[in-house]
Amino acid sequence: MRKLFTLFVALAASVGTLFAESGYCGANLTWFYNPSDSSLTISGTGPMTNYSEDNHAPWYEYYDKITSLNLESGMTTIGNYAFFWLSKVKEANIPEGVTSIGDYAFSGCAALDWLYIPYGVKTIGQSAFAFCISLFRVFMPYGVTSIGGGAFGFCTELYFVAIPATVTTIGDQAFYYCSDLRYLDNFATNPQSINANVFDGVDKTKCTLYVPDYAEANYNKPTWIEFSKETFESSGNFGTSSLSYSFDFETGTMTITGTGLMPDDSFSDGGSVLNQINKLVLPSGLTGIGEYNFVHFSALTFLKIPDGVAILKRAAFGGCHALETVEIPSSTAIIEDYVFADCYSLKTVYNLATVPQSINANVFDGVEISKCTLYVPQGCKAAYEAAPVWKDFIIKEMAAPEGIDEVGIQPSAVSGQKVLRDGLLFIERNGKTYNAQGVEVK
Repeated sequence: MRKLFTLFVALAASVGTLFAESGYCGANLTWFYNPSDSSLTISGTGPMTNYSEDNHAPWYEYYDKITSLNLESGMTTIGNYAFFWLSKVKEANIPEGVTSIGDYAFSGCAALDWLYIPYGVKTIGQSAFAFCISLFRVFMPYGVTSIGGGAFGFCTELYFVAIPATVTTIGDQAFYYCSDLRYLDNFATNPQSINANVFDGVDKTKCTLYVPDYAEANYNKPTWIEFSKETFESSGNFGTSSLSYSFDFETGTMTITGTGLMPDDSFSDGGSVLNQINKLVLPSGLTGIGEYNFVHFSALTFLKIPDGVAILKRAAFGGCHALETVEIPSSTAIIEDYVFADCYSLKTVYNLATVPQSINANVFDGVEISKCTLYVPQGCKAAYEAAPVWKDFIIKEMAAPEGIDEVGIQPSAVSGQKVLRDGLLFIERNGKTYNAQGVEVK
């Protein structure tokens, strides 16, 4: 009888494990499978556990049932084999803050047809998206450095790929038998040295390789020379305005020169270029920023709007998901709807206006402004605390009445050697590092 009871307990424990619907997938990450809508949610902070073909992720029992992924902000890595062969998942919205996508992470996700890779991802692992046979296009953002072997192997519907200038390594057979590949953007000035098998199974005579106009001659190298080539402009004008622009894709910098108001929709058809801009330099003669001008510049982390800009028009910076710090000058009187909508990473806003602008709540739609710090001129805190929308920020007065300098640091906060990291400024002094507010960072 005792043996029978022991066997019953063991079987019960086994069944409980087999049909578990939640648990841990990292020291501070949890997972939850919801059978009512067949969704898998990952929440918490930090790196995900690495799994393997022999040691599957705990939700693998539902591999043929899971239809959607909810990957919440806070996770920093996607583990090896994390979503291996989840064949019914159609979308993967990887959250900001993730730095690496592990080996075979999404391999065999046959229904996956939409993928968002955020700024901050550095490495894409071996066979990470292999056999994603419905995947149509891949925009890799500025900052990605490595594409693993077979990363997109047998993605037979893949039609378009953008490779940032920051990529230095492309592994063997990375795009093996991507037989429908027709457009390939490579932003590198000097193309990556690759083995011929990287594009095995791709008809290069039918695939157009787009490269910067200043780098075309550099692509007369093995494998790259086999593609049909076109160039995209690295500079130009904004229609009939007196403003012009130029790109430096190696540094991820877009520079605008001239005077006047930027026309609406200046980059509405910017395509993969939008993912490659990490730094935006605006001229002192700028008087306004038009509608949707920088929408979905998803690698932009820091923004200083120059003094003299009077108006920020509708959704001017909407969807800049990596944007963390913004400075609004005292000259800006009008901020239209959705200007900073869906800027999920926004942490700090400097507003130099002594009288807070009258704005609608949708200006910061999708931003947790209750967790965002707003720095205002000295003596103006009370006015902002009484102003709709602005009052919901964490409000602090600036240490220096003249505001912040050209890279967004309060002059009196701390002095030392300035260091730019991923578009944000830090100060190094006496072996310690400080952020823009003079707070030591580890």
